[in-house]
Amino acid sequence: MIIRPLRPDENGKSAAVSSIAYSSSADLEQAAQNELNHEVFGAFLDDGETIAAKIHPITYMSNYCGTYLPSVGIGGVATLPEYRRGGCVREIFNEIFRIAPERGWATSYLYPFSYSYYRRFGYERVVRRKTMRFPASSLMSIERNTNAVLYDGGDRLADILKIYGAYAVKYNMMFQRNKNTHAYSTEPHKSKNWTYIWYDGTIPSSLATISADNGCLRVKELAYSDAGGLYGILGFLRMFEGQTDELYFSDLPEDSELDYIADDYSDCHYELHNSAMGRILLVGEMLRHNKYPEEPGHFRLFADDSLDYNRGVYEVEYGGGECSVKKTGGDWDISAAIPALSRIILGCDDFDAEKAQYLPGIKLNNDARDFFRAFPKRRHHLQDYF
Repeated sequence: MIIRPLRPDENGKSAAVSSIAYSSSADLEQAAQNELNHEVFGAFLDDGETIAAKIHPITYMSNYCGTYLPSVGIGGVATLPEYRRGGCVREIFNEIFRIAPERGWATSYLYPFSYSYYRRFGYERVVRRKTMRFPASSLMSIERNTNAVLYDGGDRLADILKIYGAYAVKYNMMFQRNKNTHAYSTEPHKSKNWTYIWYDGTIPSSLATISADNGCLRVKELAYSDAGGLYGILGFLRMFEGQTDELYFSDLPEDSELDYIADDYSDCHYELHNSAMGRILLVGEMLRHNKYPEEPGHFRLFADDSLDYNRGVYEVEYGGGECSVKKTGGDWDISAAIPALSRIILGCDDFDAEKAQYLPGIKLNNDARDFFRAFPKRRHHLQDYF
């Protein structure tokens, strides 16, 4: 088996694998005439030309405690049926993990077809997406307004990115967006996805990407810089009353402030959906960028990972907003397998020594209170799909 990046002239091979793996139609002749314009790693038979499987790694900048670090999104995982269960995907992952330090990828995220399958590669569920559905009448106490503008391309993209940036930096994992990576429709009347920008006077303060069908206003993305922005965009959405009689928010963080606002909760329906998995790729980098408590602390962490550059004992001293991280040997206070460690470091749950003993992959050797104090539950979410 040979693992290598696909050449620009191998777009047809990539399309052929996707077509079979995802049961989708593809014009292979047309695909072969187009150059592959993004990075794809393939597993090939020993001739180096017959493709068996592929993965599309995409570099993003992901927020961690207010700092954006390089991250790799895993997309397009596909294997032809005749080559499945032969280790093709694992070998591609091994190559992605091998180059992670040189690429600077501190974390990795993916949307799984199977959580147990990707846990074998060190990933763990790190995001749960909340949905909310309630009658439009639940927002009666919020005053209607017309202070929003429909985005259809042009110079208002800077306002959208400003709003999204102010919102994203509050949540671990959220990706940075720019003019080349955003997905806001510039043809809203064709796509039927309308992004409205709400202005507090002349200041862009919130946005909502919406669509409407069968009497329901579907809010696919919601972002706001402050409370005034949230109330403002909700007041604008009330202008759709008469056209729609209920609102459905399809992608909210677990702790969305929208929870506080409804007038009547009796008709509000909430659901939590398991979503993205994440993996720490550079343990030392994440430890150095963590936001530590002011009160001094010390811990020795054994990162139990199959990746040699991660595996080992990390001694961490912190206090006064600063930290010292050294990779050493010897005794440890807490040992964590990489799936469990990813969940803790990314701030997905409020763990302490009592709760952590139920988390697979965690072993406690000494008092680890300073470790758990350093990694409280933090706001986290991921809105980008790949």
